[in-house]
Amino acid sequence: NYELKIDKIESFANSKYLGIVFEWSGNIGWGEYTIYREYDSDEWFAESECMDRGEDKDFLRELLKQFADKIRVVD
Repeated sequence: NYELKIDKIESFANSKYLGIVFEWSGNIGWGEYTIYREYDSDEWFAESECMDRGEDKDFLRELLKQFADKIRVVD
């Protein structure tokens, strides 16, 4: 169970990749979680600073839940 807070969200695009960086903090420390893909690919990658490994995506799921809670859906 993570007590997680997203402190900052930034999107990025460069000549090869596009993605999003989440800066987070919580009861287990702080860090960044980067999600990205190449422009010509549908495959997404993540760098979690060792919060997730391989098929273990529990931290990512919690982070995305926090992200969804921050979004205001426009009618």
